[in-house]
Amino acid sequence: MTNQPSAGMTLALCVALSTLTACQPEARELAPKAPRPVTTLRLEKGIPESSNYATANVSSWKTENLGFEVSGRLQWVIEPSKNIKGTVSTPEGEVLQLGTPLAQIDPARYLIAVDSALADLEVAKLKEESIRIRLEESLPVEIESATANLELARTELERMDLLVQQNSISRSEFDQAENLLQIRDADLKALLANSKQAKAELLAAASEIGRAEQVLKDTQRDLANTTLYGSYNGQVAKVMVVPGSVVTAGSPVLTLQMTNPIKAEIELSVDQSRALRRQRSLPVSFTLPDGCERHENALVYNIESSADSATRTFTMTLLMMNEPFRDALPGIEDDRHVARAQDIWPIQLNKLIGADEDLLLIEETSILRDDQGAYFYIAENARLRDVLPKVFHVRKVRILENDLRIPFLGNWIFRSVTLKNSSTSQDESLPHATHSESLPSAAKAPAEVTPTSMYVGKIETNGTSPEAWTGDRVILESGIQWMLRPGDLLTANLSPNDVPLGFYVPIEAIYEESESAYIFIADDLKARQLQVELVPAKNLDAGEMIQIVSPELSSGMQIIVGGVHFLQDGQPIRVVHESN
Repeated sequence: MTNQPSAGMTLALCVALSTLTACQPEARELAPKAPRPVTTLRLEKGIPESSNYATANVSSWKTENLGFEVSGRLQWVIEPSKNIKGTVSTPEGEVLQLGTPLAQIDPARYLIAVDSALADLEVAKLKEESIRIRLEESLPVEIESATANLELARTELERMDLLVQQNSISRSEFDQAENLLQIRDADLKALLANSKQAKAELLAAASEIGRAEQVLKDTQRDLANTTLYGSYNGQVAKVMVVPGSVVTAGSPVLTLQMTNPIKAEIELSVDQSRALRRQRSLPVSFTLPDGCERHENALVYNIESSADSATRTFTMTLLMMNEPFRDALPGIEDDRHVARAQDIWPIQLNKLIGADEDLLLIEETSILRDDQGAYFYIAENARLRDVLPKVFHVRKVRILENDLRIPFLGNWIFRSVTLKNSSTSQDESLPHATHSESLPSAAKAPAEVTPTSMYVGKIETNGTSPEAWTGDRVILESGIQWMLRPGDLLTANLSPNDVPLGFYVPIEAIYEESESAYIFIADDLKARQLQVELVPAKNLDAGEMIQIVSPELSSGMQIIVGGVHFLQDGQPIRVVHESN
């Protein structure tokens, strides 16, 4: 009899199978791998920018210490940082441009020496003229007279000889006639000797004139040398003496430096000095005072033939043209109503100058003149011992100019003035007032002018003369500066000029494997591997471009730069940044 499963067991088996089936996990489909993010570079033919840069130190091309050829007491000397013009002469010595006076010593004793030399020359010329007159006019007449007297004495002696033979005269009379002939002959010989002596004296007088003329030239040259000039255009870098001091011949008075052209020096290695020995110019860049970047071309002046013993480097000297530079007025668009000035003066400098306190002195270049008379500009928002503002608000103060002028350190002259509308009466003087309490009694000022007031120096205006300027603001500045100054730094590009045109890519775009070089090209959102040939550069600095060669390269290709070491040929990519 066959055993049949019961209905209960069948139901339990079905439930168990259903439970096992429900516990098994469902099969999942794997998502495709995300494209790798990369950065690309657009490939173009060109010449790469070099990373071979060097810092050059700027200095003056020519620097010299100037001094006088003569000694004396210094009257005045130019201030430092002043730009000057040098003396220009022809090869024959003719002066075409005298230049800017730099300093001067007291010429009084040299003027006396010139006058004395002139007098000596005049005396020598008169002496020569006297000898010439005696030689050419006086002596010939005397010689002619002596010759006639000699002939007369000879004739008389011949007559006496006949008479003595006839016993018509005594022997003593004949002797007297013979003696007279000898005297006349001696007189003639003496005159002839005097003539020779006069000729010698005439030559000596001519030599004396030449000597006197040379002495005059020397004294005139010494007088001219009491004023010091430079031999080239430049800038006064340093002043070693002050007016009033005694300087000796040859002692340095100031230092003059050439600012145009300007020199820059670079230290080169042995390889760099050989690579650049035929190069005649280098690109340089520097920052202007206003913050702008400036690119220029500097000429190679010299590469030293021997290396420095301490650094084992060769010094390359570059020369480039320099330019004057002037800062723009800060925050001012229309500068027609704004003037520039380099000086500002306190209203009272009498103690400093050493003048009487009853005088009111104004620096002469600060005084302007128009149809209404003389005036100067007082700074209304500036006071002595206060912090000076960037912009001075000025107004005119009318004055009457007096004759008294007082120099100060040889560079400034202060003129005595009287303020208009002021009382000059002696009854209004305040002899017991201190210098800090009132202005000098001879120049009682309006209430706006006080002992702590300040006035601006010589002004420079834009588009008009200072006398015609109608503005009311003045900015204090240092004047014209040079684009490059000694001590500045500039950057020079030392790469050779013979870099060929080609395809250049960053070093990080190169993938090397098994001594072969590859690049990856972004082609239809996939990375395509391309074998290339490298043209190695001499210097592989960080970030330097390297030349690649392949017949498949063409302009416009997108070269993968970032992430090439994780790429495979044909791998999907996503460009996150593209550059040219």
